[in-house]
Amino acid sequence: MIGSAARFLSVPGAQALCFKNRIPFYSYRLPGSREVVFGAQLSGESHLFQGFERHQRGKGFLVTPFSPSSWSFPYFIRADISFTGELTDARAIAALRETVFHASPRECPAPDPSYREYVERAGELLALIKREGLKKVVLSRAITTTGASIETAPRFFERAGVYDHAFRFLFSLPGKGAWTGVSPELFLKYDRDGFRTVALAGTLPVAGTPLPVEWPLKEQEEQRIVDEYVAGVLATFFTRHLEREPPVTTRAGNVYHLCTRFYSDEQLPGSEIDRLIAQLHPTPAVCGIPKKRAMQVIADMEWQERGYYGGLVGPVEHNGAFDLFVNIRSMELFAGAARLRAGGGITSLSNPVEEWEETCRKADTLLNIVKEMEDEKDAR
Repeated sequence: MIGSAARFLSVPGAQALCFKNRIPFYSYRLPGSREVVFGAQLSGESHLFQGFERHQRGKGFLVTPFSPSSWSFPYFIRADISFTGELTDARAIAALRETVFHASPRECPAPDPSYREYVERAGELLALIKREGLKKVVLSRAITTTGASIETAPRFFERAGVYDHAFRFLFSLPGKGAWTGVSPELFLKYDRDGFRTVALAGTLPVAGTPLPVEWPLKEQEEQRIVDEYVAGVLATFFTRHLEREPPVTTRAGNVYHLCTRFYSDEQLPGSEIDRLIAQLHPTPAVCGIPKKRAMQVIADMEWQERGYYGGLVGPVEHNGAFDLFVNIRSMELFAGAARLRAGGGITSLSNPVEEWEETCRKADTLLNIVKEMEDEKDAR
């Protein structure tokens, strides 16, 4: 909140102020960290991000779409103001309060697909996969809720702190979209120690699954597809040293995943980082394989363009280091509503009804928080 006589500004207070004044901003907390970082851009429009080779090592937040469309492009939110904890700089607080941008908010898109529509479409996709011999295609759907919105986003972001091993984020690009989420999937981390990434796939509910997890063949196959794809891409860039750990079970909210971790202490120039990202993104975990055909199928079969769902989000530091995560377990925020996206990996071993159930479990990661917020509101 805003302190008395504007002596300090908390992260939720700064978020609410930026939403009100339509200022581009971001907030995040890295997995395992207790530090919430806030940044806002006070001048000029958020500029198109044209790659790390051309990036001028500015501090800020990168947002890229699943696939560029008529309304979603890669953007960089510059950190004209940045703080953790509380902002106590009086000039910075005054600048936030006095800066106002004018941008029309995005409208919430068409209605969500029903259970029947999703199961029928998943069945059509399953037949296509078998007919064409595709390995995997991810089919996602939207779930709209009025229990979360731009107005309640600061409170939701705070409550999402219970997922301390996920990347918690909230950002707003006025006129282009506002998103919040708790992503369990690291896409690529880079610093002076080198590169880190993961192959994450396979999903089972925490409830009713005994430990150690015995993974069904379908889930093992889905994770193996992602694992081999990531390993194949990395091997063409890191020829001196690439370490690959055996797959392990990890928990993300109310579901388990299989995860393989990759490390390399090699360094790459900006042009090679751009090539690496272009080849990795989107991975089969959110797209499918072969990638080009999977993206065509997704564009044809999903009900709405994904926009920033399945894209990349994360902070970039002055020295060029970055932590990029896949924009999943997330929702787009609108005035009075929010729209979640959740997907399931369809392979030749899939069952359409089970895929629907998987999207429900993934969506519950956020919907459980929404329900708690609604219950609190009703109790007051």
